[in-house]
Amino acid sequence: RRADGSALPAGGAPAGLMLPAGREGPAFLVTRNFDALYSYNAAESYGLAIAHLSDRLRGGAPFVAAWPTDDPGLSRAERRELQQLLIARGHDIGEADGMIGARTREALQREQAALGLPADGRAGQRVL
Repeated sequence: RRADGSALPAGGAPAGLMLPAGREGPAFLVTRNFDALYSYNAAESYGLAIAHLSDRLRGGAPFVAAWPTDDPGLSRAERRELQQLLIARGHDIGEADGMIGARTREALQREQAALGLPADGRAGQRVL
């Protein structure tokens, strides 16, 4: 369903669900257009900002759900630190590069579950 409760178009393009601020923040359905933006700059925040700006320029509405402020995000150095901690706990996530990809998110979800936290894979101050 859309944020306003209406149904999504029937037979729409394949889409992925993004929850960049975790389960309490805004949710985004992203399609191949997002993939094109992401291929230019591999930062989710960049892709979402450009996509949202495009939507707004076409007359789209602002975000419906507020971005949560109770768990700030991490700096790149802190994201590297989080990845190093995940690697030290035995997770095969590749190099600690400060970029949160699918393997880091999956490892983070496993650690969050083990710690009794919501297993949403969000890299924030709370989990660090």
